[in-house]
Amino acid sequence: MLEILNHLTALQQIDNELATLSFKNQEIPKKIEGLKLTVKSVNDDLENEKQILLELKKKYKLLELEQKTIEEKIAQFSVQLYQAKTNEQYKAFLKEIESQKVAKNKVEDQMLENLELTEATEKKIAMLVKELAEVESETQAKVAALENDAKEIQAAIQTREGERKHLVENLTKDIINTYEKIRKGKGGLAVALIKDEKCSGCLNPIPPQVILEIRKRERLYFCDYCGRILACSLE
Repeated sequence: MLEILNHLTALQQIDNELATLSFKNQEIPKKIEGLKLTVKSVNDDLENEKQILLELKKKYKLLELEQKTIEEKIAQFSVQLYQAKTNEQYKAFLKEIESQKVAKNKVEDQMLENLELTEATEKKIAMLVKELAEVESETQAKVAALENDAKEIQAAIQTREGERKHLVENLTKDIINTYEKIRKGKGGLAVALIKDEKCSGCLNPIPPQVILEIRKRERLYFCDYCGRILACSLE
């Protein structure tokens, strides 16, 4: 029975390690995906700013055309101004010229604002290009490290599974069935060590006399509260 208890305790330890390794292994793809999303986010910001810059440049060209059209109108009305035959015509042409000058000033203000926005956007694009290069470099290094971790974890899992198989082969089918049934029903913990005279699984007290009996390792003892197999620390 001593050997059986030792095997069960070792089996539980391996299953604990396998659970931890499995969790770490499952988290790696999520971490890699998170890193890639960070790169995508910066790249999306960069592409968005490039689109904004493109629209600003298109708008500036339209404003230039509008400015040219207004200047042509001003020139046309100026010629007509000096060809006016009546005072009413003269005033009408003068009014049109003033109106076009107001429109020109408005367009030129928009052009100036556009140039300022263009300059700010170009600076932002330059910053994002630099940031993207840095993020891509960091991500590449981190992904490589995570992929290496994954290989090491998978190798450790194979090693632990081999050790587990060897332990299982040295236990009877009934004992393994009991162990697995408890483990599945108790969140992965079938064997609970006694710590400070308490079951480490449910933290309920174990009577001193029972602890003495468990130390003899003559048979399996189960916690009266949670049903887990009780064992003392290997000494």
